[in-house]
Amino acid sequence: MVDTMTNVPTIVSGFRRMVLVLLIVFAAPLFSQQREVNLNEYYRFPVSLGLQYQPLSGIANRNLNDFQINEISGELRLTLKKSPAIQPLLRGGIVDFTFLGDLNEGHQDWTHRHAYLGGGIGTATRISREFEIGFDLFGGVTQSFFADLSLPGTAADEVKGQLNALGGTAFKLALNPSYNISIAVAPTVRYLLGLGPLDEYDGFTYGVGFMVNYRFGQDPDAAQSTIRAIRMTGTDLPPMFAAMQSYYSVNAASTIGIINTEKYPIEDVTVSFMQAGFMDSPTPSGTFPVLEPGESIEVPLLVTFNDEVFTTQGVTPLTGEIIASYTARGRAVEQRQSVSYELYDRNALTWDDDRKVAAFITPQDSAIRNYASFIRQIHRDETNQYLSENLQFAMQAYNALAELGILYQIDPTSPFTKVQEDTLVVDSISLPRETLSRLTGDCDDLTVLYDTMLQSVGIDTAFVTVPGHIYCAFNTAVPSRDFEMVHPDRAMTVEVGGNLWILVEITLLGRSGFLEAWSTGTAEYRKYDNTPEVRGFYRTAEAQTIFRPVGLRETDLGLQYGDEAEILARFRDDLDRLSGAILAPYIEEAETKNSSRAWNQYGVAAAQLGAYSRAEDAFRHVIQLDQESLNGRLNLGSLYYLQEDFPQALTVYEDAETAISGGRRIRPDNQLKVYLNLSKTYYAIGKYDDARTYYQRAQSVDPEEVARFSYLGTGSATGRASDAAGEEPILFFDEE
Repeated sequence: MVDTMTNVPTIVSGFRRMVLVLLIVFAAPLFSQQREVNLNEYYRFPVSLGLQYQPLSGIANRNLNDFQINEISGELRLTLKKSPAIQPLLRGGIVDFTFLGDLNEGHQDWTHRHAYLGGGIGTATRISREFEIGFDLFGGVTQSFFADLSLPGTAADEVKGQLNALGGTAFKLALNPSYNISIAVAPTVRYLLGLGPLDEYDGFTYGVGFMVNYRFGQDPDAAQSTIRAIRMTGTDLPPMFAAMQSYYSVNAASTIGIINTEKYPIEDVTVSFMQAGFMDSPTPSGTFPVLEPGESIEVPLLVTFNDEVFTTQGVTPLTGEIIASYTARGRAVEQRQSVSYELYDRNALTWDDDRKVAAFITPQDSAIRNYASFIRQIHRDETNQYLSENLQFAMQAYNALAELGILYQIDPTSPFTKVQEDTLVVDSISLPRETLSRLTGDCDDLTVLYDTMLQSVGIDTAFVTVPGHIYCAFNTAVPSRDFEMVHPDRAMTVEVGGNLWILVEITLLGRSGFLEAWSTGTAEYRKYDNTPEVRGFYRTAEAQTIFRPVGLRETDLGLQYGDEAEILARFRDDLDRLSGAILAPYIEEAETKNSSRAWNQYGVAAAQLGAYSRAEDAFRHVIQLDQESLNGRLNLGSLYYLQEDFPQALTVYEDAETAISGGRRIRPDNQLKVYLNLSKTYYAIGKYDDARTYYQRAQSVDPEEVARFSYLGTGSATGRASDAAGEEPILFFDEE
């Protein structure tokens, strides 16, 4: 036997090359998966038959050098359905060892033949349609036959041989001139191990084989193999509306049917919609793992338009595509079907869902925000800190729009009374900026404009629908228990979430004042108290979670905001009328009961509403009725403070503090108010250390209650002294 140790470096080098080949071959499928089309799956064949011829040479065993070795083999190869790159195989063949040695001088003929059968596993990775690489690993058994060998104790005609084990690897480089034919070159390394007494031929052989395979199946690129397993139904799409852009992305614009018309299941079905020019990419509508033969499914069609839909005008005919991609018999398939429909511009909608109007409320519009900022700015010194700020801005915005000259005008082509009754009729709603420019609008246009203005300053709004009409509502942010400071008649407000809401008939713009619009809106709502199902109350914020505002391409409107003096005069008039309405029940009760408590309550309400002369008369009446009344005097101090007569206010509060220090009994909450009012007054005149001293005394009474006045304890100015009253309202005193 030959010493194989001298050839160890050669063997090691061969194994290194083999490992490198393995890494390349097994890594290749990972790269092929990143292609748009998985070529392994696309060109998958179920089974193939192959024929191979290869010459072999020995490695390290000199005995093998005396032979010419040739192999002819056949192969059966399968592909795995889920992983076509992995291929089990069955191989069998004949290996002839032809002895090349000298047969003279009694040498025997060692020519022999091996018949073998084995199995294994292979990989094959498509680089392109025509080219693939692979690696096989196989093993089996052989039976050797020495036909011309004479051995002691055996008959001359007795066939000699033994069983052997065979294992090997092969790298394969294949050219595929067609789907069914593959021609491969396969460098191979084998190892043969005798399982009997003959071990002279144990060892490695190598060679380069040539193989031809016939692959069963149908070429996926052939015209007759085109798969159309899906039939689509319900492809007559209804009109779509640009204003519903956000809605369509999460809610179905339509529903289509998908039917598997084949006799085999299809897998990984994905349905999407694409509209060139108005979508950045197809919108997925549904994914289904399996669709059985004959099975049908309903797919809600989702549509994600980009902002280009807001650039259309009128009605635009469009043709989109429904795309169905799936896997059929291991092949990736895509079907497309064109669908036609009409796209309406951003002003159009149908009234099948009243909440749709929320899409036209656009508080982020800079033109609206600038206008609202102007309104707030000119009313800065007119706003009452004791009244609902939301209510006051609602009055200010109403009067500003009236001064601008905006008027209600019925839409002659699609009046709301008509379109609300027929949900198939397409209505047109103007965006707020458009109504501001045109200065006229239907009830829906004016509702959208007014709610947008209020929303732009952070006021929670709603829209109310009753048969044939739509109008506005807003949150005063006043708790329902304090309704008297909104309106003495509780029925003039609607309670929502614990707060009072006011309804405004916005179509009265330019014809009646805010209070009449308020009263009319309430009456229209109360008209349906016995049939509430026919009216709707929709909060804008909630509706916009479904119907988000339309996209805008903002431009300067060149808007003239109107006469400031006239706007202020309108607001003052409304505020005086509202104050009179709020005070009416107070003065009636005071005159009827003629008690210090009733007069004190009337005085506090009058002071908070800015009716200072009425308030002073009321507080002096309290003192006249009860000379010992501390509350009447303290409230006079608060009235002086509101009129910025800080020295007079300080005198009143200091006298009260002296009385308390001297043992005068007073309720803890009123004692707290004395300390806080003293602190606020000292702060207003710039004595910040004294302000901090009385703030700390108030803290000792109720630290939680005084937290909102924390600026008083800083010992320094946080702004001008004259602005101190704006930090928190001065406090008034209830009767003991």
